[in-house]
Amino acid sequence: MNEKHYTVYLHAREFWNSRFNDIHVPLAYLHARELLLSYPTADADVLIPAILLHDVGWKSIPEEDQGRAYGPTVEDESLRRLHEIESVRIATEILSAVNYDPRKLEKIVHIIDGHDTRTESLSQEDSLVKDADKLWRFTPVGVDYHHIQFGKPLAEYVAWLGQQIDRWFFTERGKQMARRAMAEVQRAVSEVGHV
Repeated sequence: MNEKHYTVYLHAREFWNSRFNDIHVPLAYLHARELLLSYPTADADVLIPAILLHDVGWKSIPEEDQGRAYGPTVEDESLRRLHEIESVRIATEILSAVNYDPRKLEKIVHIIDGHDTRTESLSQEDSLVKDADKLWRFTPVGVDYHHIQFGKPLAEYVAWLGQQIDRWFFTERGKQMARRAMAEVQRAVSEVGHV
């Protein structure tokens, strides 16, 4: 992580102690770095801060309400949108405080504003943020966390999750990474009964 990204990270992590983001965001960051290897023309100075800041807005939403905003059965779409709006506000404050390039700041917050609710991609960087964000759900810790949170039996949740790959991912590399992770999860479930 270069110095300017590290400065953003130091400010962003204060907002991660909500909704398991202290695990989700670092994993999403690692996925973003891996995706950058396949898409070297993407602007890392947009992608990396966007992934570090994309979910900081969950900190503004009471924990007891957060689970209603996502999952197999979304109960309250407005909360999902609210976390994006709050993430834009907080990200703008952080990026301004660290004197981030204003042109990049604008692109970053534009990606964050709609990273979950916008169904189309605005740019290559937006596609990579969307994919890196979703990939954590396919990791063993993401699968374990979500199937328990959503009250779904593990096998049922894993089957549902596998059906989302073509619908959720924007890049071929993101789909490959999700399929690879899903195969590892399915193997663990079949061999030992858990992830």
